[in-house]
Amino acid sequence: MLIIPAEHPLDWKRPPVITLLLILLNTLIYFGYQGGDEERREQAVQAYLDSGLLSRERPLFVDDLVRRDRLEADERDYVDGMRRQDLASAILHDLQFEQRLHQSPEYQADPAWQQARGRAEALRDRLSTFRFGFIPARFSIEGLFGAMFLHGSFDHLLGNMLFLFIFGFALEIALGRWVYLGLYLLSGLASHLLWWALDPVWVTGVGASGAISGLMGMYIGVYGLRKINFFYWLGPLIGYFKAPALWVLPVWMGKELYGLLASDDHINYYAHLGGLGAGFLAVWLARLSGRLRMDEDYLHKVDPDAPFKRELAALDQLIAQFDLAQAAKRGPDLLNRYPGRLPLLERLYAIASGRQDRALLSALLKQLFALPDSPERLLLLKRLADDSAADEQSLLRHAAVQLHLLPPLIRAGEGQRALACWRRLSQANPSPTQLPGLTLQLARLLGQGRDLRGIGELTRFLHSRYPEAEQTRQLALLQQHLAR
Repeated sequence: MLIIPAEHPLDWKRPPVITLLLILLNTLIYFGYQGGDEERREQAVQAYLDSGLLSRERPLFVDDLVRRDRLEADERDYVDGMRRQDLASAILHDLQFEQRLHQSPEYQADPAWQQARGRAEALRDRLSTFRFGFIPARFSIEGLFGAMFLHGSFDHLLGNMLFLFIFGFALEIALGRWVYLGLYLLSGLASHLLWWALDPVWVTGVGASGAISGLMGMYIGVYGLRKINFFYWLGPLIGYFKAPALWVLPVWMGKELYGLLASDDHINYYAHLGGLGAGFLAVWLARLSGRLRMDEDYLHKVDPDAPFKRELAALDQLIAQFDLAQAAKRGPDLLNRYPGRLPLLERLYAIASGRQDRALLSALLKQLFALPDSPERLLLLKRLADDSAADEQSLLRHAAVQLHLLPPLIRAGEGQRALACWRRLSQANPSPTQLPGLTLQLARLLGQGRDLRGIGELTRFLHSRYPEAEQTRQLALLQQHLAR
């Protein structure tokens, strides 16, 4: 059974930075640190075998296992007949047997036995699951925090990181990054503490499942009785349904309780229940007390761009009605309130260039030239470059405009448009100080297309205007290289 929320699409304009960093951290720990566990395990097993402990502890371990698990005769024979390395590994990993062994009078009376086993246990404790895993019967702060960043297998890691992403990206926006991170860690701690309180076993537990269950609880706490969309997968049934978020909490809790009472697997249902409950209560109680601030616009799917879109639609209506004077009058105010918005710049550019409105054109060009390179910006720059060819566009043909226009055209590989812009700029008096450098950049661009005629024009210009400049010398070398 799988039921997960499907309320919000991923918005890369507001990337889930903390969620992605958590995923990266868990992945790096698994492949970087936990990747050395196999070598550590082999060293511990070899030390155990070399010390001769297996022959001494084998019968004790088998007898203890028979009593605990009520093994049948054939199962006992199977354990007793295991490969030496496998049996040694099983004995070293069995902390419950280790605890009983340490308490036995025979062991306590034999210093050599204690010393040999101590060496093997010290090597075993270098394994990630023993060093930073959480063992309820052997409580430690390292395990309390460290276990939520360890995983038992790649499948375990993959599943947890997938659910971390599904729940995390929306919660990070709704709660804010640092509140979200704090509640994530709190849920992970609570999941381990519930396990410790209710089932203090000698078993190592690892995984982010408890913290991720906390995210599931937080999701319910955030939405409460508000209806949201869920995706479900129940055997052959797959689809979506809409329901109050709080109604799903008993379903999730019931699934974990059923697993705890009826399932016979290695899933830590205590951790799931602890994280789920802690995440829900932390958010729900904080909301009731008014101490939790959330991005309500995001939760209610309020479009943050709605005011801008309304203004843009009103401007389009004025243009459609040919009320260009009113549209131009509104232009400066719109530019001040929505700076750098390309859809607005495109519309106002058509109005300003058509009306030769110097003030409006100057204001929008300042914003346009200040924007970073992008395909959308390049489209408007290409339009501006093409319009500059018209004699009546005296404002666009101004040297200051062409000087700002030429570099992005060169970076975009627009050789012919850049050459036309350069020609207008070369006629300016006085010539801009940047012109020799821009001329060399343009020549290199034209050289990629082997435009020898254009390069010759640039070379003659530099020889005429800047005969002693370094750019003139470099351009001559470039021309010689291309002429070979």
